[in-house]
Amino acid sequence: MKKLTALLLAGAMVVSLTACGGGSGSGESASSAASAASSAVSEASSAASEAASTSEASEPVSEAAEGPVTEGFTINACIASEPETIDPALISSVDGSAYTQHQFENLMKYAMTDEQVADDPHMKMTEIVPGQAASYTVSDDLMTYTFTLRDDIFWSDGEPVKAQDFVYAWQRVVNPDTASEYGYFLNDIVKNATAIQNGEMDATELGISAPDDKTVVIELESPCAYFLEICAFASLMPERQDVVEKGANWTDPENIVVNGPYKVTEWVHDSYIVMQPNEYYYDYENLGPDNIVWWLSDSETNILQSYQGGTYQFIESFPTDMIESLQASGDCFINPYVGTYYLYLNCEKITDWRVRAAMVLSVDRDHIVEDVTQGGQVPATGLVASGILDSTGKDFAYGVSELGAVYNWLSQQYPDYDLTTYSGKCELAQDLYQEAVDEGAWDPNTTVVYNFNTSDTHKAIAEACGHDWKDVLGMDITLENQEWATYTNGLGEHTFGVARLGWIADYNDPVTYLELFVTGNSYNYGLYSNTEYDEAIKTAKATLAGDERDSLLYSAEEDMFAEGGFPVCPIYYYTNIYCANGLDNMGYTPMGYFFFWYATPAE
Repeated sequence: MKKLTALLLAGAMVVSLTACGGGSGSGESASSAASAASSAVSEASSAASEAASTSEASEPVSEAAEGPVTEGFTINACIASEPETIDPALISSVDGSAYTQHQFENLMKYAMTDEQVADDPHMKMTEIVPGQAASYTVSDDLMTYTFTLRDDIFWSDGEPVKAQDFVYAWQRVVNPDTASEYGYFLNDIVKNATAIQNGEMDATELGISAPDDKTVVIELESPCAYFLEICAFASLMPERQDVVEKGANWTDPENIVVNGPYKVTEWVHDSYIVMQPNEYYYDYENLGPDNIVWWLSDSETNILQSYQGGTYQFIESFPTDMIESLQASGDCFINPYVGTYYLYLNCEKITDWRVRAAMVLSVDRDHIVEDVTQGGQVPATGLVASGILDSTGKDFAYGVSELGAVYNWLSQQYPDYDLTTYSGKCELAQDLYQEAVDEGAWDPNTTVVYNFNTSDTHKAIAEACGHDWKDVLGMDITLENQEWATYTNGLGEHTFGVARLGWIADYNDPVTYLELFVTGNSYNYGLYSNTEYDEAIKTAKATLAGDERDSLLYSAEEDMFAEGGFPVCPIYYYTNIYCANGLDNMGYTPMGYFFFWYATPAE
């Protein structure tokens, strides 16, 4: 993701840095909107409630709603607030990745299947298939991928897509000067990526080349079982060098050039983004909506009002106490989602591992998922999300024991405590905390600052955690709600004591989570550093799938939750909750993206 995949929509809904992820591992995120968005959405809701019904997906949005005037079949969706960027190389959130997946297409792509997702008959699962590539071959040693491009691929200005466009884009992502949060993404996978990120080689030496206009050759450092998934990733979409180098505003509607099914035609910041079909896309004739309007808001109440009033046909964020009634009305669905909601514990501000462990132990996760988020989430027992599989097909989250990575080492070191119960966890938490205090390693009068970005759900989770830490450990916690820009600056500057995030898997492998905490990783906001952990992840990335690699990754996660560790407090494994009305033939991937390319009005 991720993210995203960075994911920062309400925690009970779609939340992840992309995965881009985050998450998406893409990380999972939704940036904070200014007051203009709230008022615009509120007015839209008011106007729509008088003039529209939720089934009128093809009706134009009223001018009274301060929205765009559109003709034909229009989808009005709200998945997040104002994105930081829609530049593929710079996105770091699920919403940013979703916009990118509609505008660009990679060597591989997500394609809809006939498989229904969960209980929604209008939602179809997707799979990875060739996209801009017509075909590909893999060398016998699994170290070289050769892609042959389609003959009918063009940019939205009519220029042909060339192999060099992929070379330029991939080099741009790994170039440290780009400052992409996904700059690390190809490290230890594509030849020379790590050396380039470390400033030891030039970006032009990345192991990707274009021997001619129709051929892309990619050389790997070692075999990578999930490499084809990487070739569909949003941050690695092709880009035209002449377009990007016109300046930072190249993604504005009047400047952007894309190669995917849809193209941004209007962007009213903090209000909405409009996309329309790209007439040069090879499958243009089969595309669905004439317009996709992405409304931008982080007000869960206003979003729901606009949905119920008929302005929106698709939303991913709304008050959690409405989930049950919306399910009963047939509006709300819960999809599988490979993501983890977690808290960074700043290792430079909460310096003693026992204090961090005590904080991890004393959070009542059952209370949070049952009484706060209420969306079918599962209490997290590790960082790696449920749904990520090891080489045998076993769920990695429970591969070693049902107790989970967070508690395995502790249960071995402290066998007298029953870590299968919340009371047992709290008992150990209190003893570890007091031990740190008695040794002078922690001042109990310290006030820890907990930062979170604007969201009713994030606030409720922060309050629940703060209550637990005060009640169990006697810790003083200050909660600070911040708009997205301020919040992300604080993450990067490491000014917090505790900070929330969600990560949606970027691909189905434990590395999408575990490499986030490698020393120097751009998402290692809590400044965790363990050379043995770093080496284990590096070795795993260079090891073929099998028992040896599984063992490395299982051990690495357990080491993160052992003496000297606990840099992160996993809260729950995500579900993806959304409301849809009047729409059919939508696509979805458990990595967090919804696709409206071929959507039609529901009968």
